[in-house]
Amino acid sequence: MKARFEIESLLTAMVIAVPLSAHADLAAISPEQQEADYRVIAARCGTPAYEKAFYNQSKAAVAAGLVSKARPPSEVEKTITALRRSPFVLVAATTDCPAQIKQLDALRAARSTQIKSSRGARKGAAQ
Repeated sequence: MKARFEIESLLTAMVIAVPLSAHADLAAISPEQQEADYRVIAARCGTPAYEKAFYNQSKAAVAAGLVSKARPPSEVEKTITALRRSPFVLVAATTDCPAQIKQLDALRAARSTQIKSSRGARKGAAQ
């Protein structure tokens, strides 16, 4: 009887701990991993032209230091390339694509102004 109680206690603790650890993993995603995921989602859900435009803007964001300010852009690009995951892990069904594209469009709009302002700041610093 005591062994059954211990097993049930252990299973209860695992049921509580697993979702908490999964949530902690999501919070610990690095900016490079997130950027790699964005690129994969753009490739999976967007048209080839959309993917190319997103990829070019993503590279510009890396070059401007928007993804990681502490490391050189070339190292960040290598890390992003190495961290690419399977598109089926990120977007399970094509019915999820419209919501994903909407999120990427919002990101592109926000980055567009950030990239332009960082270019202006570099030009001002050079003068």
